[in-house]
Amino acid sequence: MSHYITLNRARNVKKHYENFPVASLLFPRKQREAATILYQFARECDDIADEGSLTAKQRMTHLLEYKKGVSEINSGITPTNPLFVDIKHICDEFSLEPDLLDRLMTAFEQDITKDRYETMGEVVDYCHKAACPAGEMILTLFGAKNTVTVKLSNHLCIALAMIGMIQDIHEDFLKNRIYIPKEYFKQFNVTETDIHHKAFTPDWERLKKLWLDIIDHHIGSGEALKNHLTGRLKLQIKVLISASRLLSKRMKQDKSNLFVKSPTLTKWDWGILLFKAIIRP
Repeated sequence: MSHYITLNRARNVKKHYENFPVASLLFPRKQREAATILYQFARECDDIADEGSLTAKQRMTHLLEYKKGVSEINSGITPTNPLFVDIKHICDEFSLEPDLLDRLMTAFEQDITKDRYETMGEVVDYCHKAACPAGEMILTLFGAKNTVTVKLSNHLCIALAMIGMIQDIHEDFLKNRIYIPKEYFKQFNVTETDIHHKAFTPDWERLKKLWLDIIDHHIGSGEALKNHLTGRLKLQIKVLISASRLLSKRMKQDKSNLFVKSPTLTKWDWGILLFKAIIRP
């Protein structure tokens, strides 16, 4: 029986939003349960920042409870919120740095207060707050966090975040958020009106190619992470690297309207990728 108070709730949250079905199967129970609790925290905060019709002020107000929980853990205070009771237990058991939670909170607040990005540097900085802490958390749960693995993991996390950004351009636009930086709009002569009218022009196709090239660069720069890991975590990272490469390849080959439908991976794809990861060194 689990010692986590909110595990059942967290499992339901993860099941509803799961984007990487293989990953959840590969963790040993101890790490899987802890990761599920951390995912619940991130998912709930992300929904506050991203979903529904709340005003920015209302969203920030709703995040205060989560900021309070993180602050209590940082200050050594025993939380009262059951979710943060569980998170504190994880921090204590796995020596998880609460600073990672702070960085995620900063990203959620940024999603509320910032809806446009000027440069690619700003986008990467956002990824370091919104995506990279998740990778560091997983490394910590497996006792595999060090300066080398964090650097490699950051590249993979940035690649995964950028895949999500290019897949969800129109969906994010409907929430009045665009991650594609303004410098790229100018460089490729594209407009927000294109997104509004779902006009995926040849100029957008050229922008997509550059974006995917950057993703491939980050995958290549982080691929060596698998060589620094063992066991199930190594297997998971091999699957995620292969999945990222396959999705990038499909998006490059696909000439359909990205604002209408983006290529995805099926459960069959994930099964094949897992099989290949198991049989290949």
